Amino acid sequence: MTSTKSNRMPGSADHHKPPDWKDGKLSRRQIIVGAVAGSSLWLAGRTHAQGMGGMMMGSMPGMGQGGMAGMGANTARGATVRTGVFTRPMPIPGQLGGPAQADGSLAYALRIAPGTSTLLAGVQTPTWGYNGAYLGPTLRIPRGKRVRIQVRNALNQPTTTHWHGAHVPGTMDGGPQSLIAPGHSMDYAYTLDQPGATLWYHPHPDGLTGPHVYAGMAGLLLVDDGVDRALGLPHTWGVDDFPVIVQDRRFGADGTLRYMNSMMDRMGMKGDRFLVNGCEQPYVNVPAQWVRLRLVNGSNARLYNFAFASGQSFYVVASDAGLLAHPVERRSLLLAAAERAEILVDLRKLQGSTLVLRSDSGSVVPGLSSMPMDADRFDRQGFDLLQLRVGAPAGKSGRLPDHLVAIPSLRIDAPQRLFSLQGMQGMQGAMGGGAMGAMGGMSGDQGMGANTGPGGMSMGVGMEKLFSINHQFMEMSVINQRVRLGSTEVWQVRNEGHMAHTFHVHGTSFQILSRDGVAPPEYERGWKDVVLVRRNQTVRLVARFDQPAGKDHPFMYHCHILEHEDNGMMGQFTVA
Repeated sequence: MTSTKSNRMPGSADHHKPPDWKDGKLSRRQIIVGAVAGSSLWLAGRTHAQGMGGMMMGSMPGMGQGGMAGMGANTARGATVRTGVFTRPMPIPGQLGGPAQADGSLAYALRIAPGTSTLLAGVQTPTWGYNGAYLGPTLRIPRGKRVRIQVRNALNQPTTTHWHGAHVPGTMDGGPQSLIAPGHSMDYAYTLDQPGATLWYHPHPDGLTGPHVYAGMAGLLLVDDGVDRALGLPHTWGVDDFPVIVQDRRFGADGTLRYMNSMMDRMGMKGDRFLVNGCEQPYVNVPAQWVRLRLVNGSNARLYNFAFASGQSFYVVASDAGLLAHPVERRSLLLAAAERAEILVDLRKLQGSTLVLRSDSGSVVPGLSSMPMDADRFDRQGFDLLQLRVGAPAGKSGRLPDHLVAIPSLRIDAPQRLFSLQGMQGMQGAMGGGAMGAMGGMSGDQGMGANTGPGGMSMGVGMEKLFSINHQFMEMSVINQRVRLGSTEVWQVRNEGHMAHTFHVHGTSFQILSRDGVAPPEYERGWKDVVLVRRNQTVRLVARFDQPAGKDHPFMYHCHILEHEDNGMMGQFTVA
């Protein structure tokens, strides 16, 4: 393992900031004022539209994304998500086996490299991926088994690979200190002693996590403890057990990925095309029996309110980091960026029919922010994601048990820690006047970073002090918190910003104790590693810290809206 003492990636000081910014960067006030100006324009446009026969801003030139988020974005084959197309089968990431070594460990190998993908039908898009052009294989790792994973970097720039949700030491966590230089590899060795769960892996370089994930680098890591099989849950991969990795992307007219090419993208990068396992709006053939869907919000920023168009109910059986105590029946389920959930759908009487999994966003997402421009037209309405085509039963059917696993109560033995989340700094001051004068910086490709991503994709904006935790911005040289190894702590997280933020903690899993003093809903009462904290909300979490992390490779806590994480909203903590 190697690490860097710099608080930036090598050569990063200017390489992903636009050359026309004064002193190499756009000032924080310019970004803030531009964002506020976008909100002001939306409100003014809405009022004006009501006097123009209801013409909304979505019909104005440059407003194709449903507001400021789309200004300057040239899109491939239009920005409208087609309803009911479903012409291509959903790809199912293959499972990567780990052959046994002489010492009894299992060995895995991943190679990060550029490639070309058909994310949209008939369109070739340059991308990055693990062991392929986009996304990566599914690593199935037995609980308690020693594993060795070699990750080789064949890109033209440094990156990392973080094992999101894995209980591993800081040296093995793959955080921003663990850079893999181009042409080099890094060897990870660890044993996962945690409940069976749908975890995932993705890059985590400081200031560049957003563009690296957006380029296609992500994959699933399944901790296998055998409990799901013992319970009779569906578990045959690609037959009655399916990964559903949902992402949104924006494309140029030439099919290339467009990243952070609008001022409003600093608030969180959102696309206008929706992918499942790297394919836009696919279908999947499923048997007429109980089917398990492993839902993963793999987007940089967008929230999804998963529901079936028919209104059919489903059962949540697992959250981010493990099974629940019992199944919870739902008709919709909101997942923020990086959250996961496993659901079971009863298809036993639906042979020959189809179901459409969609995001019913309009009923939830707009209310998560006090600024209208934070919600684009997809957030204000909804969109289809995946069609399930129900065929004949296939083999032995799984079942829905009445009870799943026992969730232990944790005994707190350390003082409570307080965390506050701040939105874009100086927002209120910017709203005080002069905001509309920044509109010139909101159009076209203002704010694009160096085009060193796949196919010349912009690397966006990073390393700016825009969002904070406890009024502190991310600094690689600063340890923000020090936790005692083996302790069990309550972390209280208060959102002081104008919009909802997520909060992710490395190296452990936690339980949600309360939201504003009220017990969480039943589907949030299992193990988690990401929590959505709504504006003006206080969430209390409890976690045990059993993995060590020193100052050279500390753990992170951060917002998992990647453009927030990349621009200050992250802190570091040691466990010793």
